Amino acid sequence: MDNYVYIVAGLPELTANYEGSDFDYKSVRDSIMELLSEKDQKLVELMEEGFDENTLGADFYAKAAKSKNRFVREYFDFDARLRNIKVLYLAKRLGKKGDDFLVEMPDADFEEQSQIQAILENVDFVDREQKMDELKWEKASDIARMDYFNMNAILSFLVKAKTVQRWAELDSVKGEEMFKKLVEEVRNQKTEDRSKN
Repeated sequence: MDNYVYIVAGLPELTANYEGSDFDYKSVRDSIMELLSEKDQKLVELMEEGFDENTLGADFYAKAAKSKNRFVREYFDFDARLRNIKVLYLAKRLGKKGDDFLVEMPDADFEEQSQIQAILENVDFVDREQKMDELKWEKASDIARMDYFNMNAILSFLVKAKTVQRWAELDSVKGEEMFKKLVEEVRNQKTEDRSKN
């Protein structure tokens, strides 16, 4: 039997003891993994491949595109298109061609393209990275917006938890801000779910 309701309802408790820079993604992730089926554990592992710069490339994105899970397909379609824009931007800045480093993607409207290009123009590296992560955060929220007690809600949470961990390591103040935002989002979702029942 799936434990989605139990896991999602428990997310605030899973993270409530962490204080910004002490946030531990692995601990939160391991607590969730213990409650998932083997099939869903494999989904988390696939998604986490996308967190690792060393495993990213055409092969990974092709594998994500074939996933039966909608969150994985849509999030990494977005991620691949975002990375392609970054590659072209950086290549242009360096006076090189970036075409050889692009991930081949099917033609599609990409509504965040102009927003990403505007973020890349920001000369402040930390602010630029922060805004890029906020865009990914919002995308994770959008994809799982109508998913309350299912695997997509858990995957969206883990994408955000990984972002909190990243900023806790880079910037303790920003990490704590993103941690509080994550906890507040989960609590609000729980309140909304109760009002619907």
